[in-house]
Amino acid sequence: MCGRFNSIASGKDFAEVYGAVFVGEEIHTNHNVVPTTKIYVLSQKESEKTVDLMMWGLVPSWSKDKTRSASMINARSETLAEKPSFRNLLSKYRCVIPIQGFYEWQVLPSKSKKPVKQAHYISRSDGQVMTLAGLWTTWKDSDGTVLETCTIITVEATNKFAEIHHRMPAILERENVETWLDAEQSLPINLLRVAPDDVLTSEPTNRLDRAGRVNNANDASTSQFGDDSHGRLF
Repeated sequence: MCGRFNSIASGKDFAEVYGAVFVGEEIHTNHNVVPTTKIYVLSQKESEKTVDLMMWGLVPSWSKDKTRSASMINARSETLAEKPSFRNLLSKYRCVIPIQGFYEWQVLPSKSKKPVKQAHYISRSDGQVMTLAGLWTTWKDSDGTVLETCTIITVEATNKFAEIHHRMPAILERENVETWLDAEQSLPINLLRVAPDDVLTSEPTNRLDRAGRVNNANDASTSQFGDDSHGRLF
């Protein structure tokens, strides 16, 4: 799964990377992005690629309220066409979520009844932007407010990271972004695959260092670490 990630670039920078138009508002650097917060999302709206803000946690258009959004931050690739929340979005509402890297927790052997978990930071080996495949939609509140929301698609981890967690985000290579976004293309399900071992790298993190605060969802600070060492854009 993907429950926390690192987003330190500006919306304009992300838009430049993908040759898109930035139409949202800038949000602060965040090394600990948590569910239901606003994030940068790249999508194809009509004939234009745009980077805009959406809430992370899908709220289907037919939902009565948005209370379950936190439980819909991820969508399993294997069941996309079966789930009512996702199947109607596959043809025209595909998107990508650009990030620097994500966090995952590995359950370690322990004699204690309480599980011991080790946090890992996973990013691209080349330091470039990591682009996650996703779906998005719009939801209208009873007061007329329109909310755009998204979810990150996950795949089974069959590479070296399976030791850390059995699921991971579907990571698109730069040359496949256009195909994934193009609503005229039939569903490019073949792009939803596990990343090769050499594409990604992982960094174990200690509770006492910069990732320590990642264990706390209430500490989604924009100034936790004071550097941008976790990723670059170009």
